[in-house]
Amino acid sequence: MAIALEDQGHDFYLERANLSGNPGAKKTYEFLAEEEKHHAQYLHKFLEGKEVEIPESKIPDFRGSLNVEFTENNLEEIGIMLGALRFERKSEYFYLELEKKATEREEQEFFSKIAKVERGHYELIDGLLDEATGFRMQT
Repeated sequence: MAIALEDQGHDFYLERANLSGNPGAKKTYEFLAEEEKHHAQYLHKFLEGKEVEIPESKIPDFRGSLNVEFTENNLEEIGIMLGALRFERKSEYFYLELEKKATEREEQEFFSKIAKVERGHYELIDGLLDEATGFRMQT
């Protein structure tokens, strides 16, 4: 189920990247698609019993390339970003629930790390929306 969630996220972001006429949004979606692909790979390795190193995500700063484009040309992107924000929040909660249900410390740590990465994606998108609209989600 977790792998399917990551695959779904990858496909969503890749599709948005291919459809977006907004260069800044396209870069953001491509970055997020690649991140979701990595998450699926981590999960595969974990299920195979292999040791998984989850590096801290280095999130680029896309804000400068998006704020003018969002506010002046393409409000549809804001709606898409709100959907992405919701997806990342649900993903974070999903992994936090798996962490709670895990019985072994290694599993708990693994799911906690994935949840933190998803939280980083949420914060990235929230920051972009804040730059574009002046409205920040309070979570």
